[in-house]
Amino acid sequence: MLKCKNCGARLTKFNKEICPYCGCKKPIENYVEDSCVTQSIDQVYFEDKNFKQHSLNIYYVLSMFLSIFSADLFYIGRIKLGLIRLGINIAFYLALFLTIYFSDNALLILSVLLPFGILYFVYLVFGIVKLAIKKNPFDEKGVTLK
Repeated sequence: MLKCKNCGARLTKFNKEICPYCGCKKPIENYVEDSCVTQSIDQVYFEDKNFKQHSLNIYYVLSMFLSIFSADLFYIGRIKLGLIRLGINIAFYLALFLTIYFSDNALLILSVLLPFGILYFVYLVFGIVKLAIKKNPFDEKGVTLK
């Protein structure tokens, strides 16, 4: 804390030329301005002990076989997007189930398994396409999967 050498009032670095309380010139003895706007700051590196690198192979396997349940998105930490996709899948499943169930001569087992099979096949194809493209996705912290 800076004080005036004449009256002892608290000063800021902006009052280095004249004291606003007593009018003393150069109220701060031996004041050296040490802050430079262009001074570079060294980067701070820290290790997050709770961080775990996600595997790209596990991501692709989950994307091909369990993407219907949004397991691939939950694995990389994108919980909100996973819940949205899961909700859309459930709504699509229910709509297709009810359409098949209330159609003429529909069996209950057919109306249960056919929507699941359609969704599973669609996400299997999407998983294979993801594997073929090999574009590395990012997890919730922005880290590329390895």
